[in-house]
Amino acid sequence: MITDKTHRGTSLLADAAPLPAASCGEARLLSLQGNASLFSQLTFPRLRPLMAELPTQWFAVGAVVAGLPVGLALGFVDDKGQAELVSLMVATARRRRGLGKRLLETWMADAVGRGARSMFVRFVERRARHEALCALLAGAGWTPPVEDGLFVLGRAGPMVRAVGSWAPVSEKLTKQSVYSFDPLCLTATDEQRVKDLLAVDDAAQMQGPLRLWPRLEPEVSCLVRRQGELVGWVLAGPSSERWQTLSGSETLNGTPTDPLIEYFEAFLDPSYWHTAIAVGAYFHCYRKQVELFGPQSLALYYTDTSRPRMVHLTRRRFAPIADRVDTIFRSDGPLQ
Repeated sequence: MITDKTHRGTSLLADAAPLPAASCGEARLLSLQGNASLFSQLTFPRLRPLMAELPTQWFAVGAVVAGLPVGLALGFVDDKGQAELVSLMVATARRRRGLGKRLLETWMADAVGRGARSMFVRFVERRARHEALCALLAGAGWTPPVEDGLFVLGRAGPMVRAVGSWAPVSEKLTKQSVYSFDPLCLTATDEQRVKDLLAVDDAAQMQGPLRLWPRLEPEVSCLVRRQGELVGWVLAGPSSERWQTLSGSETLNGTPTDPLIEYFEAFLDPSYWHTAIAVGAYFHCYRKQVELFGPQSLALYYTDTSRPRMVHLTRRRFAPIADRVDTIFRSDGPLQ
């Protein structure tokens, strides 16, 4: 285990557990737990604070040459025995020498030793070295990557202008409608209705306004009602976690300080999917975002492939007007 001894002038590597000798040239592999901050530059910026004291379920395999870190495989095993590889990186000067493969295989073995019965990794299609990662996974017996979801990022102002011009939406918004977009205020009847809606098959993986409440910004969220009855919602709030996951250290057009609103969840009673009201609800929230945070504020949302109708809507309607659309892929490790 790595312990923090820097205040006494002792290397952080002193207590790292060495793994069996590997054929990686002069590179030596170490099993990392606890304080692994020496390797923090070999993972995504959002994960670097985590490296100061790895939580119990997290573990990593590091590679060193002459006492200096040159590689890292990082992940965790959850309570259900599912391991997720979150980060795998090799220093530029040490690539193409088999070190990445050894890090991956050692991390996999470590995961099994920690009780993992399955393992997976998710990654963004556009990230650099995509092909190298796919080849590395394939060589270790992982499944071919499959599409697992979409990230969509756009400016709120252009989104409002574009969505408001769609005929089905503008028609419903300009005429008296049986639908309304109400503030995020739940009555006891609404709370029961939320529970009923979450019980339908189409609500798989949905959390609803009650569970997400602490993360929400009520002004850019709404409840969708039909003749007064709750039939859906759009839930959003300020967030940087998704953007950091998506972009690593990248920024959008050099403007990382622009307000960012993440649309955590949108749901509509399946009985009304034939209407344009789901898009209308997004329009309502985008318009509120423009009023509160300005037209250049960023709107970010994610949809996964378990909701094919939402994926279709995203590709058909939102992707063409977005600043950026990223496909997320998933690969699963060999079954244990």
